[in-house]
Amino acid sequence: MQLDSVGGVARQVEIAPGIVHTYAGGGVWASCRGRPLSMRADSAAWYSERDKVDFIGRVHFRDSTTTLASRTATYFPRDERLEAYGDVRLLNLATGSRLDGPALIYWREAPGVRDTAEMLATRRPTVRYRSAGDTAAEPYVIVGQQVRLRGADRTWAGGNVTVERSDFASRADSAELDLAAGRGAFRGHAEVQGRGENQYTLAGRTIVFRLEGNKLRWVQANGAGDATSKDWRLRADTIAFDIVNEQIERGTAWGDSSRPNALSQRHTMRADSVALDTPGQRLEELRGYGQAVATAARDSLDGEPDWVAGDSLVARFDSTSAGERIVTSLEARGRARAYYRVYEADGVTLAGINYSRGRHIVAAFDERGVQRVRVVGEGDGVYLEPIPKRP
Repeated sequence: MQLDSVGGVARQVEIAPGIVHTYAGGGVWASCRGRPLSMRADSAAWYSERDKVDFIGRVHFRDSTTTLASRTATYFPRDERLEAYGDVRLLNLATGSRLDGPALIYWREAPGVRDTAEMLATRRPTVRYRSAGDTAAEPYVIVGQQVRLRGADRTWAGGNVTVERSDFASRADSAELDLAAGRGAFRGHAEVQGRGENQYTLAGRTIVFRLEGNKLRWVQANGAGDATSKDWRLRADTIAFDIVNEQIERGTAWGDSSRPNALSQRHTMRADSVALDTPGQRLEELRGYGQAVATAARDSLDGEPDWVAGDSLVARFDSTSAGERIVTSLEARGRARAYYRVYEADGVTLAGINYSRGRHIVAAFDERGVQRVRVVGEGDGVYLEPIPKRP
């Protein structure tokens, strides 16, 4: 390290033979011999035995990949380490990523010392993070109690972390992001919220995701998964979604500790595993496999709700004139059963209760509920009529 220029007074003090302390003020410019590194500050102090230089007041640092500004900084030439404090702002010249925070440790890439630059920011910094492969892309805004960066494409954050962009917002106890590999994870009380016209929320103990073209393309919640959208809610041990044009296109759910439970505005489906198709994030088809049961309850009645069950179930949806998504058909296969109430033309007066069994059952619905049930192949059942009231 060498002082190139001093705007005020400089002095050297020999503490012991070969040990020198140098103090300079009034504006100091410094650089490293043979390295693309320069610094300036209001004042500086160099301690030869510690191989340490303190820069105080309006510090500016620059090397081949980074610029940095702070109130104070300490540079360790032998270790190629810079510690900056107070209103720290760092800019990655290669990617356009920016870090703002109160404290930062920067380990420079240097031959014979380390092959990749690393940074550790503490006291809740904010990082606007871009990939080296797409410097014009919208940045990921990362906030955490501490953020660690390695190279140009990998970062970790811990302590009440949030990661946001225009297409999604997330939060977790910790997070990691690998833009070069196009993947990442949120761990501990994790939640991802979709933004835009059709919003959604996915929560779980851990959420892993994949990126394509710097866009969120696939996301999976592991452990206590809970997903909601305008038309449905899905809960399961594990929930995975494909994302297209910032909307959920399709999804699957499964689990061992709890059976998936899918809830639409009027129906609930439980099964060993569940799949849904939601093109444009509009629920069109819901499928259940393994001891599948779909229920539809009427608010005005007590007792057991109407239901359809089978080894597999397929529910298809359409929109009413009011824009509500309702089931239009339920198809059960393999040990199929259906239990439902039959009403008079007024839709209120109970006409009877029907229970049917067969290998294949298809139930048709409208806005009022079950309209007809068809048992395909060999089947049986029972129909119960209300006891007439005594005169």
